Amino acid sequence: MLGQIQAIDIQIERLVKQIKEVKNSLEESPADELGVEEVCLDEVEGNKAALEMMRNICLEAMLDLEPQGEA
Repeated sequence: MLGQIQAIDIQIERLVKQIKEVKNSLEESPADELGVEEVCLDEVEGNKAALEMMRNICLEAMLDLEPQGEA
């Protein structure tokens, strides 16, 4: 379970980095001049929100588990 949460955190961090890069590149020059496909920021933000929800669900599920062993 902890591994899944860490993987989700990594994905969220990547998405945040991608969003920052997209914003910076759009400020520097329009997509038409760069010859690249436009990125829908709403879609990126939606994916980020979905990953954050999955992370929260995993955290809640971990908190609901009964401790095992003597730890």
